[in-house]
Amino acid sequence: MQTTIESFLLSHGAGQVGFCQLQEDNPFHLPYAISYTIPLSDAIVDGITDAPTHTYFHHYRSINAYIDQLSLRVGRMLADKGFLYVPIPASQSVGGTKGIFSHKYAATLSGLGAVGKSGLFLSTLHGPRVRLGTILTDCPFAVAEHPATCPCGDCRLCAEHCPAMAISGKAWEAGDEREIIIDAEACSQYMKRHFQHIGRGSVCGICMQVCPKGKK
Repeated sequence: MQTTIESFLLSHGAGQVGFCQLQEDNPFHLPYAISYTIPLSDAIVDGITDAPTHTYFHHYRSINAYIDQLSLRVGRMLADKGFLYVPIPASQSVGGTKGIFSHKYAATLSGLGAVGKSGLFLSTLHGPRVRLGTILTDCPFAVAEHPATCPCGDCRLCAEHCPAMAISGKAWEAGDEREIIIDAEACSQYMKRHFQHIGRGSVCGICMQVCPKGKK
């Protein structure tokens, strides 16, 4: 089952696929997670300067919709074998700026990368230029431990370029609360005030564009 799922996701555009046994409970009480990345278009990300573009806004939403479809298809594969599944929405806030389950938690635990000073997930292959997909399940997988550390070193480009001044510049450590790294509310409010004309829920993308981990 593990090989089948990995092959399916990779053949449908995933950049990386990983599996983990969750170390903390979740609202669905499912012990395993499948985590995968879908790389963003470098040409579109490179077009971001001091504001998101209309093309980036559309691309971001299109990738999210694609992830939701892929996760549902993987979930149905699991259900056909008698397993429970929950496809975590690619982009959904539940009561503020947090989702029902952390994609970054599963991706880090699965060995796909780590969290950077920007608060973004940094894939070992594509840096921050990815969107994450996650499926929770009770299907047992072969997993390994993947200790993750912040790969940013002395770099502070994201903090220096953040127009909302929401990034503290502190290196991420496993177990850190998000608020230590980034003021998510300040980020969200700045985007609403300055970029809502591009589209409702428009995301900035500046910290992603300047990150050297994503540049070719």
